[in-house]
Amino acid sequence: MLNNRKKVYDFPHKALRYGISKLVQEAGRTDYSDPKDVLQLFELGEEIFLMLKIHARDEEGVSLKHLEEKDPQASLKDKEEHKYLDEKIEELESLLDRIKEEDEQAHDLSEKFYTKLIRFQTDYFSHMTREEEETQIRLHLYFSDTELDEHQKEIMSSLGGNELKIWAKYLIPNVPTPIKNRFEEMLKTFS
Repeated sequence: MLNNRKKVYDFPHKALRYGISKLVQEAGRTDYSDPKDVLQLFELGEEIFLMLKIHARDEEGVSLKHLEEKDPQASLKDKEEHKYLDEKIEELESLLDRIKEEDEQAHDLSEKFYTKLIRFQTDYFSHMTREEEETQIRLHLYFSDTELDEHQKEIMSSLGGNELKIWAKYLIPNVPTPIKNRFEEMLKTFS
């Protein structure tokens, strides 16, 4: 039964939902006339955008790559969405850079950033839901849980120390204890 199968998106999507939501919250409460507030938002944005890029890189380089070996058409929608979302991430990064550098336009830029960030959050959350509902089914169709564990190990072993710390920062406070314990156990094998 599908519900008893390994959910490959469980860890990364929980961390991403939490991180993106936190970025939206901070973008809404930031005092853009305060350089310290702007710097904190900028640093948070850097972490979240890095996580998003790592997730797309690892998904395309491992999960979707293995899926394409079984069905060359199975990853087309995911890759198409990733391309669209990558463009939105670049746009958000550019706006955040400009906010950090341009004091006089910070207010106008901050409103534009916040509006685009909300739209991005909606698009990205929809993307993750589709992956959990459609791509996950394809992965279960072609791979056993043992094979999916191997894919996850492949992803985890490719992460650098700082990348693992960022994932842990956004995953561990956002999951129930059993999931937190599973993730911490996985981290031990890659430390």
